[in-house]
Amino acid sequence: MNLAFSVRSLSKVYQMGTEEVRALDGIDLDVPEGDYLAIMGPSGSGKSTLLNLLGCLDRSSGGSHEVNGTEVTKLSDNELSKVRGESIGFVFQSYNLIPYLNVLDNIRMPRAYLRSSKDKLATALALAQRIGLGDRVNHRPQELSGGQQQRVGIARSLSGNPAFVLADEPTGNLDSKTTEEILLLLDELNRDGKTIVLVTHEDEVAQRASRIVRMKDGKIVEDIRNKEPVGPESSRLEPIPDSVFSWRQRIVRFWQNLVKTALLSIWTHPMRSLLTGLGVFIGVVSVVWLLAIGEGIAEQAEGEIMALGANNLILSSKKPPEEERRNKGKYFYSYGITSNDLEKISKSIPFLTAIYPTRELNNRTVFTKAGKTRAELLGCMPNYQNLHNLEVHKGRFLSDLDNQQKAEVCVLATGLAKTLFPFGDSIGQTINIAGNLYIVVGEVSPRSELKDSDGLGFKELFEDNVYLPLQTVWSKVFDYYYRGYDGSPLVSKITLTLKDPQKLMTVAQMIRDLLGKEHEMEDYQVTVPLELMEQAEKAKLTFVGLMGLVAGISLLVGGIGIMNIMLATVTERTREIGIRRALGARKGDITLQFLIETMALTGLGGILGIAAGFLCEPAYKLGLGLIEKFTPSIFESFPPSMKNMTPELVIWSLPLVLITAVLTGVLFGIYPARKAASMNPVDALRHQS
Repeated sequence: MNLAFSVRSLSKVYQMGTEEVRALDGIDLDVPEGDYLAIMGPSGSGKSTLLNLLGCLDRSSGGSHEVNGTEVTKLSDNELSKVRGESIGFVFQSYNLIPYLNVLDNIRMPRAYLRSSKDKLATALALAQRIGLGDRVNHRPQELSGGQQQRVGIARSLSGNPAFVLADEPTGNLDSKTTEEILLLLDELNRDGKTIVLVTHEDEVAQRASRIVRMKDGKIVEDIRNKEPVGPESSRLEPIPDSVFSWRQRIVRFWQNLVKTALLSIWTHPMRSLLTGLGVFIGVVSVVWLLAIGEGIAEQAEGEIMALGANNLILSSKKPPEEERRNKGKYFYSYGITSNDLEKISKSIPFLTAIYPTRELNNRTVFTKAGKTRAELLGCMPNYQNLHNLEVHKGRFLSDLDNQQKAEVCVLATGLAKTLFPFGDSIGQTINIAGNLYIVVGEVSPRSELKDSDGLGFKELFEDNVYLPLQTVWSKVFDYYYRGYDGSPLVSKITLTLKDPQKLMTVAQMIRDLLGKEHEMEDYQVTVPLELMEQAEKAKLTFVGLMGLVAGISLLVGGIGIMNIMLATVTERTREIGIRRALGARKGDITLQFLIETMALTGLGGILGIAAGFLCEPAYKLGLGLIEKFTPSIFESFPPSMKNMTPELVIWSLPLVLITAVLTGVLFGIYPARKAASMNPVDALRHQS
């Protein structure tokens, strides 16, 4: 007759400080297939230690140990897990069911760890029917009585179709009626050919066995056989080779075992899961929102720069330091570009296709019969309309003849016209500027602002402009500075257009050289919008880098939180880890399970963070509205690019932050997962939650 178990001189020694405790001392025992063996003895006799060694849950200190003819003392951890999963079924005194799995999933769990067995639903349902719980397969352990839970434990031990069943005090927590039901079930299993080894303190339970082994002080002191073994189980299925299963079947089993279990664990503890993923959620939201806001600001700034023209450059007057001006004498209270500079540039600088000079006088009072208001006087040439695509709403724009004749005519921005002439048409009406009357000949439609704090050397407010002929401004409008260093009228800004953008830098340097010879102070500024665009792109990249740093810090904090909670989870679920290891789970299975849980948590936090990212625009506008309502002074201090921009989601950032969030779960989940997997199955099973 084949032997189910065979041990020779088996010993187990525990090191307790400086002392050695010999739990087993040279045990010799043969258990034939189909035997029904009861192990008895007082506490500390070594019976549970022997059962753990027979079940490959622990390693012996010496001796040999064969399971179904295979020496197991030298097997690796994965090989021992395979032996437990394929050959041994465990029934525990405290049932040891997974609390968040229902009856059916608890029964099926051992099959999920078998590399060479199909996990058929019909098999689990048949086992549930056999133990009398066919109508309760969707109930969880806490919804069952103690006897019902032990029945589930027995069905689970049979799920992998093992040759042997090891039961540790299977009736210790049950009443007499339920005890009888469980013993009848074990009797039935033995009659069917299952080899059963159970540990018990109760003589009436032991008497049901075919053989009783009594232990004391780590040794077998009595071995009595009441009846012969029934013989091996004839109906036991042989393991199916791995090659039988397709990769699709393996993926299905992977999903059923690990992913489903991980998601159920997360669902069972919603508050803990929420707090675990919160750090990742905050990190993802902060990155998505900040990138969206940065993209919106960058797009607005780029739009403003492009509105100046990619083939333009801007020469503007710049105020030198006051002390430098005083040192030059009274004539140098004036500063900036002059009409003589304009003439020299137009004659000596090549590659130019258009020149747009302007003289801007800010905050001037404009009178009409209806009242007065402050406005910006903008002296320009007729071609200024083309520079900024100004649309004439009524009347006409300025003409070359107006400029040549220094005509007292003007064109108003529509908003300013409504302010000055609220009850009628402005065309043909007159406005008073510093005592001179100017006839309104046209209105231009409103358009967006172009603002800059000296970065571009210009400042345009298109809603309150009074457009005047440049020659008229020079000759008839009071100008505090009036004349420049050379005695000619001042120019605020000159926009120069080139046919070939490749010549921009060359022309800019030629203008700097020309003005450097004429001006004793650097009271001018040359700006190339295309160059600013490149700077804006660099600033954008810098901003993205800073956002990456913010993301890293946020996800680091979230990752530390994940590691902390997962370490606590490992401690809390130590017994569950022991159960899974006893049922055949390898270290890799445990590691992967906890990694999937952390990846699911961080992935869920990342997905929710991305979903919240789409709320950036309404949230931003709501925030600005609240700031404007409750702290208007702070709102006014914001630059136009912040007040007028619309956040733009950076699409490429969405998958990137999600992948980063999941990788954070892997990075910070690997240590807790490996800690869980490294636990000794016996120690894990003894853990008290």
